[in-house]
Amino acid sequence: MTHTRTGRYVRPVAPFEPPAQERCALHRPLISPRTSPHDGRSPRPVAAPPLSPSPPPAPRPDPTAVRFADAAVRLVLEVVDGRRPVAQLAAVLDPALVTAVSARRSNAMSGTAVLLRTRLHTVDADTAELSGTYTRGERVYAVAGRIVRRAPGPRAPHPWTITTLWLG
Repeated sequence: MTHTRTGRYVRPVAPFEPPAQERCALHRPLISPRTSPHDGRSPRPVAAPPLSPSPPPAPRPDPTAVRFADAAVRLVLEVVDGRRPVAQLAAVLDPALVTAVSARRSNAMSGTAVLLRTRLHTVDADTAELSGTYTRGERVYAVAGRIVRRAPGPRAPHPWTITTLWLG
């Protein structure tokens, strides 16, 4: 038996929304009772002078300094881990720092240090500030310092030297 559907079972939907009402005073558009010759357009804003001159953008670090910083921090971390001899630090660190870093040996149980990132911020033509992160086991640590351009010597064939170093 086949049933054919006709339109006689379709009924109109009952209205579910309330009848439209007048908007309350809070939602009415503002109409100013004042009369003015003003046509409603605002004048073009005049650019205010800056409060203080913006500093010039920092110069990009010397590419040789960037490479030196990365290699030097890797070397320091390897010496702290005991994977390299302390004597190799003389090529990248200020002599006062060599003894301080050699005194800080890592615990073998804490894991190997792996450098994640180094960044340089130029202070002037001969100085840059170093920052970075490294991991040891599950933890992430910070490294910071300052590198200075000096005349190359017999023990340090490159012109950069780390003069300040902080290992977190």
